[in-house]
Amino acid sequence: MKLNSLSLKTTQIGSLPVFEVEEALEMSFCLDIPTWPQLPKFEKEGMITQFIEGFPGWDETTQQVKTFSKIEREILNFYETYIKIIENNQFELLKNFSLSSKASKTFGPFIKKAKELKPQIVKGQITGPFTLGIALKNEKNENLIFDERSRDLLVKFITLKALAQAEELKKTGAEVILFLDEPGLSGFGSSALITLSKELVLSMINEVTETLQKYNFIVGIHVCANTSWDLILESSIQILSFDSFNFFKKLVIYETSLKNFLKKGILAWGVVPTEKEILSQTSLEEILKKFEIQLRKLAQKLNMQEKEVLGRSLFTPSCGLGSLSPALAKKALTLLKNFKKSIEFLI
Repeated sequence: MKLNSLSLKTTQIGSLPVFEVEEALEMSFCLDIPTWPQLPKFEKEGMITQFIEGFPGWDETTQQVKTFSKIEREILNFYETYIKIIENNQFELLKNFSLSSKASKTFGPFIKKAKELKPQIVKGQITGPFTLGIALKNEKNENLIFDERSRDLLVKFITLKALAQAEELKKTGAEVILFLDEPGLSGFGSSALITLSKELVLSMINEVTETLQKYNFIVGIHVCANTSWDLILESSIQILSFDSFNFFKKLVIYETSLKNFLKKGILAWGVVPTEKEILSQTSLEEILKKFEIQLRKLAQKLNMQEKEVLGRSLFTPSCGLGSLSPALAKKALTLLKNFKKSIEFLI
């Protein structure tokens, strides 16, 4: 898939604030690129628990990972399976890493509906290795990301979970985009994470990304707040999803990295705010005015034509909609669709 075929399309980050599968699917398929919806109102669909199913040593009761000495056989089996899949292309083994109906009520129904409606592109998402690495702890109460062996295991596990998801989505007949959701990157460089180098984090993201790209999947990354954007812009990802409503000024200071990124990648602008108070009072006119100012500023800063920037842009709500009321989430989606209709004439 050529990235410029994504220009001006709409999609969403993932989470929706409803209980009913059909309602969630209806909200997802109202956009250009439907996304299988995550339903965080269900405990199993939290962004950490949803993707940790099957991780070697994971103890659901304690919400911790057992120490390596207790699970050596389990770890060995995992690495043997990893090699069979990645090096020997035994993709039938990916079934062991698929999203179960316990982990997602919508994933199976989404694939079925996509086969019926035949969208050109579908989107999936998975919690990224950095965010999982700083969230998960072992029995010693240590974050997995600080231990080299645990970190490698986690990255390879997420790679297989992501690949399994992408392969399932591919069965719809559509092109597949997969986002790594990395809210944890907003803490990169903080005192608690100061020992984690840029090179280390890049290697984690790139290992997952480049494996997916090897099989012709498009990979994006979403960070819901501010971060060291140069890290992401210099990675192998093809789509950068950011909250342009709130953090545009923080991103555009990375002028050189942004210009280089846009030669190969796409910006996914989070143009519709998802904070309850702001969204309830925001109009389409305000969103359009803000975006037009940002577009002009970015084009001037990068010495590009506005149409060039638009040709490398798609649009989303600024973050997942899962924490809103259903009514406000639907307002956000309506604003997004109307936003697209209003800017199509610009390109």
